Amino acid sequence: MIITDEELLALLNSEDPGLAGFRPIALYALDCASYEMAKQAMLPNYVALHRTQPDACWQWEGLFSAGAIALYDPDSHRTADYFPQLQLHNGIYAIEEDWQGGLLSSYKAWSNWLAASRILLLEDHPFQGMQLQQTIAGLGLTCHWVQDEQACLTALGEGSTRLLICDLSLVDQDAISLLMGQPQLQSDGLPIILLSAHEQTLIDGARRLLHDAGFNILAALAKPLDCDELLRLLRGLYLGPLRQRRLSGQRRTITTWQGQVLGQLGLLSSPTTSAPVWLAVSGLPPRWERLKEWLAEQSRTPSELTLLIHRRDHLLSNPDRFALVLQASLAGSKLALLLDNNQHLPFDLLERLPLQSLLLGQGMLSDIESLSADSLLGRFMARVRELGVDIYLDDPYNLLDVEMWQERGIAGRW
Repeated sequence: MIITDEELLALLNSEDPGLAGFRPIALYALDCASYEMAKQAMLPNYVALHRTQPDACWQWEGLFSAGAIALYDPDSHRTADYFPQLQLHNGIYAIEEDWQGGLLSSYKAWSNWLAASRILLLEDHPFQGMQLQQTIAGLGLTCHWVQDEQACLTALGEGSTRLLICDLSLVDQDAISLLMGQPQLQSDGLPIILLSAHEQTLIDGARRLLHDAGFNILAALAKPLDCDELLRLLRGLYLGPLRQRRLSGQRRTITTWQGQVLGQLGLLSSPTTSAPVWLAVSGLPPRWERLKEWLAEQSRTPSELTLLIHRRDHLLSNPDRFALVLQASLAGSKLALLLDNNQHLPFDLLERLPLQSLLLGQGMLSDIESLSADSLLGRFMARVRELGVDIYLDDPYNLLDVEMWQERGIAGRW
């Protein structure tokens, strides 16, 4: 399995808008008046501003309780069904209230959490270890640097470590062997980031191996350390309880802007739904016969199934998985592609598979907003449109401005 069910859910729940530079606090302007006010206010560089449209179906409880606030003009919403919700919940401010103080409070809470976070760095190279320690400390974190296994285990035994950053290639012992020899790290669920100068494919392989062995591997990153990426990962830990609460029982629904339900994205173990089913290829059995049996048990036909493909499925180099997708397609199932970053654009999948849909992850929104026709992403998206593939944006809480994205040729949300 290339991407796990847990990773899929985390990906679907991503709140990071993917803006240039890390901005830990999001400000959601719920109408034109509040949006214009926020734009004129010279926001701090830790704030990412979003123009959004509220909806009665939002899960209001806790939606803006950490890492984000919402701003609204009461006159723009007074007759709306959801107006009482705007006045009930923490983190939602009318324009005449101290919303800038709310931003500052959110940022202070994030900064205090960072300052209280102890990072354990295992790196046996003296110069690189010192440099990494200084870099991490410069982000406002406490970083304890160790150079060998015994010092690492001693530091972990103190019980105050929030995150372990481990170099994959140690001189005396590789990180895989070291971690495999410490089963308590599996049961404790300590978040781990692997760091290496190796090619990304090898790093990802190590991540998969350790994840499948039960370790809580947050990411596998190539050197030099990307500070923004580290902060994004830490923000995920910071929002952990809130994220899990939002994910509880959640299954993504793919809909057009007009509200037509095209299907629900879930897992084989998800409760039965009357809507067409979308399943990630990564969580499926390797043989079409088994999937066909599952469809029969659900009293469904292949035409009610859409398979969701991700680049990390390595579909074209995995014969069994490619055969599964091909047989499902020939039987009448639809195919969709999930694209969550612009670093590895799967032109090969686009040309070789009869895709019907493209799901864009949250981190792609800013890239699509500032899309240049002559960029690699611009050419990819142009080809998507040429092939007639429908595009859906990551928007589980209906936060996006429908009219703006409709004008850009986006078919709906998921």
